[in-house]
Amino acid sequence: MEETPHITEVNATTFEIEVIAQSHERPVAVDFWADWCAPCKMLMPILADLADEYDGRFHLAKVNTDKEQQLAMDHGVRSLPTVKLFKDGKIIDEFMGALPESAIRQFLDRHVGNVTDDLIGNARELAEAGQLTDALSVLHQARESSPDYDPVHLEITRLQLDLGDTDAAQAALKKVSPKEQHSTECKALAGRIALAVAAATGGDLASLERRVLEDDNDLNARHELGIAHFAAGNVEPAMEQLLEVIRRGHGNPKDAARMELVRIFEVTGAQDERVSRYRRLLAQALN
Repeated sequence: MEETPHITEVNATTFEIEVIAQSHERPVAVDFWADWCAPCKMLMPILADLADEYDGRFHLAKVNTDKEQQLAMDHGVRSLPTVKLFKDGKIIDEFMGALPESAIRQFLDRHVGNVTDDLIGNARELAEAGQLTDALSVLHQARESSPDYDPVHLEITRLQLDLGDTDAAQAALKKVSPKEQHSTECKALAGRIALAVAAATGGDLASLERRVLEDDNDLNARHELGIAHFAAGNVEPAMEQLLEVIRRGHGNPKDAARMELVRIFEVTGAQDERVSRYRRLLAQALN
């Protein structure tokens, strides 16, 4: 393997400078390998590509154990390939065997600045500047480099919702890992999608308000009005209309309104004072 600015071959003489000293500036991944080791040859190009992609966030040092047996023994290498990550002069993590690229990324990202996070940050800046299409392109690039990285899928979901594409938002959210699906953030996004879908199938604010004025007990109109208010950014009026359905309704209308109100709580966030207040009002209405 050719040396590059991010990859060097090291030996017992250069190890102190290339690994120990350099690890005080950035993490150094030391790949202990041998020419006869087939898994080593599978791992090499993956590590090399990642070293170039991470562009100096970590340095890759290669140790040929056929030539540097004592160096391998000194660092407790028992099987090949073995990769040991040095930081501040010490080994902080390691793995053995030819792991898949996704697993190696996870290994590196525990200790090294994540390239994908930088792309997500760039996408957020573009979105804040109103360049939503460009932001989405950057996020797709991030997803290609880290297809199993949940923050990418969550960010794409958010952006697709901002673009008004609920189908694409649903598709992005489905890519989130089962573990992450139980997170507060994921539940909030799922709630936003459900509310957006409901708003798209309902009437407009003006017509719904007329229906409620004409018939104070039209619970379907009140329900749809609550959803329409939320879609328009009117959080408290949305909560109030749904709460009124719960107070007046029974059976399915009451249950459906309660479900939508809870979704709004999740989307708005527990830290919001309106959520705390309407949770108390909901509890009173249900008792």
